[in-house]
Amino acid sequence: MGDKLRLYHVDMNPYGHRVLLILEAKKAKYEVYKLDPLHLPEWFRAKNPRLKIPVLEIPTEYGDRYLFESVVICDYLDEKYPRNPLHSRDPFVKAQDRLLIERFNELIKGSLECFDTNFVFGSEQIIQTLDIFEKELGTRGTNYFGGNRPGMLDYMIWPWVERLYLLRCLSQKKFDEKRSLFPNFADWGDQMQLDEVVKKHSHSPQEYFEYYRNARTHSMGYYL
Repeated sequence: MGDKLRLYHVDMNPYGHRVLLILEAKKAKYEVYKLDPLHLPEWFRAKNPRLKIPVLEIPTEYGDRYLFESVVICDYLDEKYPRNPLHSRDPFVKAQDRLLIERFNELIKGSLECFDTNFVFGSEQIIQTLDIFEKELGTRGTNYFGGNRPGMLDYMIWPWVERLYLLRCLSQKKFDEKRSLFPNFADWGDQMQLDEVVKKHSHSPQEYFEYYRNARTHSMGYYL
């Protein structure tokens, strides 16, 4: 493996998607080992008894080390690779961003329920969370939560927002009506889709729609 990082990742998993975005933004040397969550190899189970995914394997002079939890992994990468810092240097702003990442969990819960019930339930949680982030962008008065370019908060929430575009496949009209409620957030989403880091690991709304229509999101707890 040499000096390359290795990411153990399940395809279409948004937590691993987070880490991929940060690896790309930091221009780190890495490779991806894709796992089948329903047939995890025994060696992976032995190294990772809690079966956490994603996992970052880090080669060191003392042997390979492992990090779990997407937010922890991303924080490590931001500190390890000083190029293109993603966290704000202002401790208060950094703390506020962390609170917003935690608050974003409500949208994740809403998405899980929405996608897992054939898009019948869960949309109310999504709308309430988007409203918080819409107002936050208005308060900051910037194109991105990170200022004039995407920062850690932008990349931490993007994987789930990218998946919300699959709702376009259900009804373009309803999607546009909801989008009009959040003009700041809608503009932010348009700009994020043009970001080179985002484009590197993006999927189309149709790809997400087909995936969630055919896969139970609660299976093994990995899919969403």
